[in-house]
Amino acid sequence: MKNITQAQVKQAIDNFLQAQYDKKTEPIQKKLIKAEETKDFADISELQSQLDPFREKFDKVNWMIEAKIMATQLNFGTHISKGVHPNAKGDNVNFRGQPQHDFMGTHSLISSLIDANGNAAALPLAGFFDWTIIRDGVTDSDSTDHKSLKLTVRDLLLTNHPALSGSFAEEQTLSDVYQQVFVNTLTRQIVSPSTHERNKQLLWPFDCSEDSIMEKTTTDYHTIVPLYPSVLTHELFRHINHLKFSEENKIARDNRHKKTAEQQSYITIHDLAVLQLGGTKPQNISKLISRQSGRNYLLPSLPPSFTQSQDLSFSKNTSSIFNSKTMAYKTRKTLDALYKIIKTNYNNVTIRDTRKSLLDELLLQILTVANSVQNNRPAGWSSEYQLDYSEKLWLDPYRKELIGEDTFKTDFDNGYWQQEIEQRFAAWLQNLLKKEFPKIKDDFADAEQSQWESEMQAALKESKRMGQGAFK
Repeated sequence: MKNITQAQVKQAIDNFLQAQYDKKTEPIQKKLIKAEETKDFADISELQSQLDPFREKFDKVNWMIEAKIMATQLNFGTHISKGVHPNAKGDNVNFRGQPQHDFMGTHSLISSLIDANGNAAALPLAGFFDWTIIRDGVTDSDSTDHKSLKLTVRDLLLTNHPALSGSFAEEQTLSDVYQQVFVNTLTRQIVSPSTHERNKQLLWPFDCSEDSIMEKTTTDYHTIVPLYPSVLTHELFRHINHLKFSEENKIARDNRHKKTAEQQSYITIHDLAVLQLGGTKPQNISKLISRQSGRNYLLPSLPPSFTQSQDLSFSKNTSSIFNSKTMAYKTRKTLDALYKIIKTNYNNVTIRDTRKSLLDELLLQILTVANSVQNNRPAGWSSEYQLDYSEKLWLDPYRKELIGEDTFKTDFDNGYWQQEIEQRFAAWLQNLLKKEFPKIKDDFADAEQSQWESEMQAALKESKRMGQGAFK
């Protein structure tokens, strides 16, 4: 970029004006060529006179005067108001912040691209700012090829490149005036931000503390006005188009049915929606939206699929997971069903079988919770908890593989802790039943507790036989 010269900048400006002239006069020039071939001097004279106003308009001196006026009729920014609603007349914002997180956004872009809208007749100035001065070191015209390494008039203006000095007019002072006007237009600082009734508005309280919300004392709000990130969506649009329609991807896709062709992987993008902005007149939205013919790609925004975690939350100071309210909550439906069966006055085979099934379901749920703790927490996590040692051996089995945990490994392999787990489960269930049925709490005696222990013992043996949970 340092090697760009004033001559290159002047040549680029001349190329831009010539391109604008050719674009506006193409039909007339075609007629002129035919007239010259047939030597129809009357038509030649008439057509030349039709070209004169365009020659005058795109003369550098005249066009720069007009460009200065156009600069007051355009609003530049990375985020535009009209993208939210075509009739919105709020401010555009030029955001070039530094990323503070890992989310993708306009701040993630390397491009210095800036969108523009306003008077449609003034949009050629935006085209002038986008005009390429060099690409890969070679003077060239504009291109939408997003892979090209190019420097534009805008890039030089935003960096106050020395090659711009004296490039906009022969008189140095006048050239400096034009340059400053262009820079001010691109970097306009909003002193008094304005929005519009067509824009969305969100009110966000200054004080979001719990006390403030509960006491309903908050009266002051931030007014947040979402704007459309047209630069970001334009870069996404170009990138997706390149992935889908590049020559390499097209060839690879076409070759998939040809047996003699070399098979290459190709890109297909599914679930891609298109949002049309501006209807038949996308130029009324902005220059970048117009380049996209109003089409904006939308990637899938489906909610994530959540699976309920079976992990148990409990305090570091708790002595047993069975003391945790979370355990009772995770097994509440099975416990409620068990309570309901116990309340019945019948004692037949069906009731006994149902009670046994519910107890098996309860044990399965507890072992599932334990398995989640065993596999989703890092080995050694229990060293920072006050759990009973037997539960640490049960719930943190991979701790035995850590360096310096030889005693833990020996105690785990001894297996004595399994009996303590059986007793802890039985005591937990017995206590719940006594609280639920205070009038018959004495009926839940040693015989019942022994039964609960036996059931847990059978469940642990089955886990060991299957190589599950702590016995993997």
